[in-house]
This record gives sequence, structure tokens and C-alpha cells, in this order.
Amino acid sequence: MCGIAGLVSKEGHNASVIKDFAASIHHRGPDDFGFFEYNNSFILNTRLSIIDIASGHQPFISEDGNIALVQNGEIYNYIELKEELSAMGFQFKTNSDTEVLLIAYQAFGSEFVKKLNGMFAIAIIDKLQNKVLLYRDRLGVKPLYIYQKNDNILFSSEIKTFLRYKDFDGTISNQSIHNYLIYNYVPIPGTIFKYVNHVLPGHFYSIDLSSYKIEKVKYWEIENIAEDEAKSDAEYLEEIDQLLLDATKIRLRSDVPVGAFLSGGLDSSLICAYMSQITGQPFNTYTIGFKEKEFDESTYAKYIADKYSLNYNEKTLEADIVDLWAKTTWYNDQPHGDISFIPTYIVAGFAAQDHKLVLTGDGGDELFAGYLKYLSLEEHDCASKDFFDSISLFKEGGYINELYTDAFKETIDDEGAFQLFIDVISRSSNKDKINQALYFDTVQLLPGNNLVKPDKMAMANSLETRSPFLDYRFFEMMMKVPGNKKLQNKDTKYILKKLALRHFSEEHVYRKKQMFTVPVGEWFKNKLSSFLINTLSSESFKSRNIFKQDLIVKMINDHIEGTKNYTRELRAIVNLEIWFRQFIDEK
Repeated sequence: MCGIAGLVSKEGHNASVIKDFAASIHHRGPDDFGFFEYNNSFILNTRLSIIDIASGHQPFISEDGNIALVQNGEIYNYIELKEELSAMGFQFKTNSDTEVLLIAYQAFGSEFVKKLNGMFAIAIIDKLQNKVLLYRDRLGVKPLYIYQKNDNILFSSEIKTFLRYKDFDGTISNQSIHNYLIYNYVPIPGTIFKYVNHVLPGHFYSIDLSSYKIEKVKYWEIENIAEDEAKSDAEYLEEIDQLLLDATKIRLRSDVPVGAFLSGGLDSSLICAYMSQITGQPFNTYTIGFKEKEFDESTYAKYIADKYSLNYNEKTLEADIVDLWAKTTWYNDQPHGDISFIPTYIVAGFAAQDHKLVLTGDGGDELFAGYLKYLSLEEHDCASKDFFDSISLFKEGGYINELYTDAFKETIDDEGAFQLFIDVISRSSNKDKINQALYFDTVQLLPGNNLVKPDKMAMANSLETRSPFLDYRFFEMMMKVPGNKKLQNKDTKYILKKLALRHFSEEHVYRKKQMFTVPVGEWFKNKLSSFLINTLSSESFKSRNIFKQDLIVKMINDHIEGTKNYTRELRAIVNLEIWFRQFIDEK
């Protein structure tokens, strides 16, 4: 696990640019640093050593010096791929998965990426093609951003790298701000900066070093085919069981000890159960608790730890964690309405005292329809405005339009967020409506939101996270499973709960769904009321000229008095202001 960055520029670069870029992502890889330069380009890596600690220095360079490669991530099937390449006559000098990538690229060319099972962002300089190539894993587990303006192209694991570049144009995208307030995160491919985008998951980008043109190639897509209605629950259970076992097993490949995040929810509980089955040994687990019982899952986490004789470690959090909101926003790179980034940052730091690597349960909700929002599909079609409104933070065209100042409103398409939703949903037209919603969350919610949190918050603490549920084979398989095997009679995760009954008590499996979040809405009414008022009545907030101040004041008062619950809306607006202070005012 690492950070990568690089540049292609007609103006060239000097040593200070490489140094500045590396410093911006040092926290992602504090163990090692390396770079490779070629004409008007360079690639670099900051390394967190997990596999082949002694010999895994990056970049890896071909013997003829024509190809250099860096990666951020882990290739879980590198052993099998190495065996295939060895049988073809290729020789290896190390046990690093990154060397396997280099040899695989030499053997198969750009198509090598289709052979990988892993989480990765890869950058390659190929002198023979006179190109820089960028690859991102199928689901977007590992981040990779690209900035392009004129003949300057920058790329990095984190957006903050670009702020170190003297010619960076940091123009804000007002449309992205609007989209953020609808989605609760900035949807991909855009970012809050006009000239910065995600390298799309399941794609590779080819940058010509002469013309500065970028060619985008999609190498993976979930097939838009109708679901398989023929299989029984028992058949699905067997397939899921075997794949989850294998996905967990290959993610335990490491030269360092492995721990686990244990929220007490069904997904992390299952991962711990499979880890225990595979290793036969106790391991460390890390849990966050709250004094507010409606938000606390620690009792369920303790049940799992006791059942499998695991080493249980817990931290109980209180309102003072809001002091970390600015820091976690900085590491996150973009505004985000999900305040659970803070406890994720804390539990990552907690685990990092003992480990460089933990397994998590991320991805289970998107595979098996775990969110309560999916219940509204019983009343609405997936592609309808009614369903979109039911899952939105603010309803597009509703109260948010009243909140905006006239000046801000003139700069946005106030139907743009819904159109983005429809554009994505239309690519899954042959699916049933539950799987259409899950398709959207696979290609948007995961890379734009839910995978950002474990990556950015863990890497801020130099910790690697791996989730067996994020094995791409799972998503290919589960998109063929009918939606009624995932959501049935208002029961989310229908088929996964059947599997979980093989491991846990019925009480643990069928308890009420809890979100991993922070009781900030209650804190806004008392412990954090002054913080809320001061933030959203400050001169800096007013100067953004995004919102009408009188309506913001009314929202605050209504929430504190308890006449309306504006928890989600207020925390998103607060975080937008925190982001501006961190990335714009401080700059």
C-alpha cells in the first residue's frame, strides 16, 4: 500500500516538484520513496511495506530501462500470476507483487490489467510507446486523480498534491458543490475542482508524451444482462460461502500481521468469522463505541470477539472528536457530509499502533442491498425522480433552490444531479430495479463515497485496509442474482443473513440495522451548538455567497429547538465550510 504521483508537462519539471509531490503523500507511504524521470514526465511512489519488505522498492524498471512502473495497492493473485509468467520463461528477482506487474505488462501489454485481482492504482512510463499509462482497479478501491489544463497533466493518489504545483488552476466547480449537496458527496468523475477528475474505475488512460492527448479505455464493466432466476437459495449460499472464503484467504497474504476492524455489524462480523476459520488463531480487532446507546454497536462486537476468542480493543468516543473534523477533511481532499470519517480515522489510528494491515467489511451493503434506503424501491421505480429524491440529501429543485443565493443559482444546472443519476441507471436497463440501484451504488457511491473513507482515513495513519467483499468476482456474481434474493419482505441482505445464520445467533443476524455514524445531530443541540452557530454565522461562511443567511439561521434554530431534524443537511453545510477553510483560505 502506497501513494503514487506524477507529471507530464511541456514545461518540464525540476527536482523540487518531485520533492513537493512526494511530501504531499508521505503519510500514505512513510517507509520508502522512489521516482523515475523520462523527458517531460516523471512517476513516483511513497511506500508502505506490506509484501517483500526488503526488496519491494519502487519504481520497478525493466532490464532494458524502457519501462518503469509504480503502484498503490495490492495484487492478491500475484502468486498465481507469477507462476503463469514463470511457466512462460520469465524470471523474477524479488517476491514483490509490483515486480509481477512489471513482468505481466511486458508479457501481455495493456491487457495485463484484466488478469489482476486486487486494489490498485498503477502508473507506467513506456519509453518505446512514448506514453505514460494510468490504471485504476475495477471498483475504484484505490484513488487516482488527474489534473489537466493545456499541456500540464498531473496525477496523484490525493488531490492535495496538485496544490503544490505552481501552475495549478484551483477554480472551484459550483456544479460539484450543488451535486455534493444532493448526493452528500461529490459524485464522480468530477471533483470540487474544475480541472481535476477521477481516473475512472475499470479504466486505463494513455497519455501521449508528444501531443499531451489522453485516450481513455474501459477494460471492465458489469454486464447489463438479466438476472439468473433458476438457482435456489441453497445454491446461492454455497457460491457466496466459497467465494467469501477464497476472497478472505487471498487478502490474508502478507509479510506483516493482520488485524480487523469490527463494528459489530453483519459484514465485519462475517469477515472476522472467516479469518478465524482460515487462520485458526486469535487476532486483534478494533471497535468504536459511543455513550449514546442508539449509536453504539460495541455489545455486538464483543459477542463476535468472545465467540471466536479474538483480542478485543475498543475506544469510546464523545463530542470532542469534532476537533478532528478539519484534519479528516484535509485528508479526505473533498467536502463530505458523512461525519463517520472521524471515528474511522480514530479507529485506524488505534489499529495502526499495532498493525500496518487490517481487514474490513466494506462493500457488503452494496452487494446485498443492506441500506434501508432500498426499501423505497417497493413503492418507486429505480429511475424515477421519487426514488432519487428519497435517497438524496436535499431534493433537487426543492428547498435547496430556496437556500441558494441568486448569484450561485445562476452558475449551476439545478437538474444536473438527477441527470447524472439517470445517465448511470440507463446503463443497467436490463436489470431488475433492486439491481439497478445496486449498480448505481457500485459505480458511483463506492468510488465517490464509501471507498474513500477507509482508504483516506486509514492511509492518513499509514494503515492498509482490505475488504474481501470488494473482490470484483463478487460483484460480477451478485449482479446475476435476482434482487429479491437481496431484498425480500422489507428484509435487507436476505441471502447474506441466511449465510450468517451458519455462524451467528439469530438475534445477532436479525437485529435492527445501525449505521456507523456519529450522534452529531444531538450534539448540535447542546454540546456543539456554539460550534454550529459560530461556523455558519462566520464572515468566511457568508463570503462564499452560496446560501441565503437568513434561511441558514432558521435551519439552525429549528434544529436546536427540535422542531425539525436537519442533522444531515447541517453537517454537510458545516463540512463544506470546513473544506473551504482548509483548502482555499489556508492556501
